[in-house]
Amino acid sequence: MRRYVAPPFRRPKVYLGYISKGYLGTQKTLRHIKALIRAGAKNFYVRQKAIDILLAKNVQPKDYLGEIKAMFKWVQHNIRYTKDPFRVEMLHSAFRMLQLRAGDCDDMTILLGAMLESIGHPVRLVLTGPDPKRPRLFTHIYLQVNYKDRWISLDATMPYAMGWEPKTFVKKVFPIERNQRRQQMYRLPIYPYSFQTTIPEVW
Repeated sequence: MRRYVAPPFRRPKVYLGYISKGYLGTQKTLRHIKALIRAGAKNFYVRQKAIDILLAKNVQPKDYLGEIKAMFKWVQHNIRYTKDPFRVEMLHSAFRMLQLRAGDCDDMTILLGAMLESIGHPVRLVLTGPDPKRPRLFTHIYLQVNYKDRWISLDATMPYAMGWEPKTFVKKVFPIERNQRRQQMYRLPIYPYSFQTTIPEVW
């Protein structure tokens, strides 16, 4: 039985803002990604979709590794990798991603992170870059999820099993803050965000 019924597709709220070049722009984008993951984890439809995936895959209660694998496989197989509009960094909420079924690495990270956290699995973010001489130039993002005090990499943009991660010259891990005051500072609606940016194109 398919219980998940999303609200009617309606005109999205889009927020535009300028993102500066370099690491400051990356930090600003990262703050919004974290906030969208936290907001998505509390969204009723995101949690209901996650639970319906577990039921459809017949994941047994307390099979936490099975839950993680089910969420990862669903995003990997049901979300089409699609680049952002030209010269625009667009971040979609997890709720909107369930409707669009398309997005780039940051959108897939938001959706997968929100779905995992909605069923109790904490995540963190990993940014990577191609140039060891420019350690603050990041071009890709993916998740790591905590399972039995071990962090497992989840890159849903690639056709590989969970645990795989790209080999890059630059890699930095970012936790998602849990302080309530910080969450209130970056609270966002469940609708998509769009920012003009000069951040290099992600792959």
